[in-house]
Amino acid sequence: MNDFQEYGLLELCDLLDTQRRPVSRMNRDKMKGSYPYYGASGIVDYINDYIFSEDTILISEDGENLNTRNTPIAFRAKGKYWVNNHAHVLRPKKDHFFPLIINYIDQMDLSPFITGAVQPKLSQENLSKIKIFLPVAEKEQHAIAGVLSSLDDKIDLLHRQNKTLEGMAEVVFRHFFVDNRKATWQECTVSELADHEKTSIHPNRNPDTLFYHYSIPAFDETHMPVQELGALILSNKYKVIKNTILFSKLNPHKDKRVWLIPSSISESSICSTEFQVMNPKAEKYFFFLYGFINHPENYDEIAAGVGGTSGSHQRIDPEVIFTFKCFLPDDGTLTKYHEIVEPIFAKIHHNRQSIQALIHQRDLVLPKLMSGEIRINGGYL
Repeated sequence: MNDFQEYGLLELCDLLDTQRRPVSRMNRDKMKGSYPYYGASGIVDYINDYIFSEDTILISEDGENLNTRNTPIAFRAKGKYWVNNHAHVLRPKKDHFFPLIINYIDQMDLSPFITGAVQPKLSQENLSKIKIFLPVAEKEQHAIAGVLSSLDDKIDLLHRQNKTLEGMAEVVFRHFFVDNRKATWQECTVSELADHEKTSIHPNRNPDTLFYHYSIPAFDETHMPVQELGALILSNKYKVIKNTILFSKLNPHKDKRVWLIPSSISESSICSTEFQVMNPKAEKYFFFLYGFINHPENYDEIAAGVGGTSGSHQRIDPEVIFTFKCFLPDDGTLTKYHEIVEPIFAKIHHNRQSIQALIHQRDLVLPKLMSGEIRINGGYL
């Protein structure tokens, strides 16, 4: 199709990696917390080596991250930020290239451009070999960018709304159970309020069954399970039941993964054995236990119990989780708390479903737009 053309990525962007300016340790300490810090896995901290002050696109240089796809491969960094040397920094030559490039790269199979067996990398040389297919007419480029931006904005809005809702839930928990904790509440352990469910499932024994898989990557990407046929799941899993809490034992001191499982789940729900399934002994304990485990002071104390010789794969003994000291509020307080937070968590779950639907819609329409299979007239499909 002669009105579409293949462009090199670096024809559309300037590579800014060579323009980084190191910041002294003294100045970094002074400015700590001022700006977000981006690495190969997105925002990971609030300080590091280099600073930029303009909108750019970051693409992970870490080949392992590109293969696992736990995080977006390409994303837009806005305003001032810090970045380490595990991400390529690109400045699109035109503003409307932002959504076109980010969404296109994020759907690409980048494995042909990754080199190195021990430490896989997407080098600057191979970055220059990446090609993007775009309409020649800038008007149509703008129209496609508008569609993608609209979807991205809706997704971003729902993410931000969920962050606000999660903050609200934390404030409510603190009000009921930290600031107004009663001396009469009985001391107990987590195991007295929840059972440790360890029902093993072998998905590959049911190759044609569609399982809802609560995996570590699924948590990191969307907080929603992925649907997979049993034939494609080779390792054993745990059965997931409704109104439970999943607590990841993998690197809890680095990555906080506590998953609230609602009542509306499939019978064929399973989870990675990296998750520990906490089944509250009574419905009234469900939201309280989740809030208690999530509370920063409690979570950090539990996570401090990690062990193992590998720095990158440390795990926590489930015994640490279930023997952790807790307390049992009175039924009246639990009921009031439940009534307030239940609609908050229901809204969070609904938003996650909407995000998943929008991502599916975007990923479905993008290749058709970029190939010319679907054309836009007047900026609308």
